[in-house]
Amino acid sequence: MKTLTRKGFTILEVMVVVILISILAAIVIPRYVVSAKRAQVQSCEMNRHLINKQTEMYFFAEATWPRDDLGDIKTNVNYFPDGIPTCPVDFTSYVLAPSPIKRVSGHREGAGSHIWW
Repeated sequence: MKTLTRKGFTILEVMVVVILISILAAIVIPRYVVSAKRAQVQSCEMNRHLINKQTEMYFFAEATWPRDDLGDIKTNVNYFPDGIPTCPVDFTSYVLAPSPIKRVSGHREGAGSHIWW
């Protein structure tokens, strides 16, 4: 008489695997989302710093500040050969704040979405 052997997994084994994958996903996905947001905010801060430095270089070379929409240095390949960056958080263009010392208007001052503590 032949014995009947079944190959495959029991429902209990499949449920254990699904539960383990769910637990791992519950831990990994929020950490990934937080890390991605942090990287975008830090990239935005770096872009602001870079644009501020290039704006100062423009001021020292031309003896005047660029326009508030940065149109003067956007098209000048001496300052941004690959083009001026946009904000990686909300994909908006950077503009200069209207003040005696021109600086990129901060997303931190206006929008709470860019604040990372």
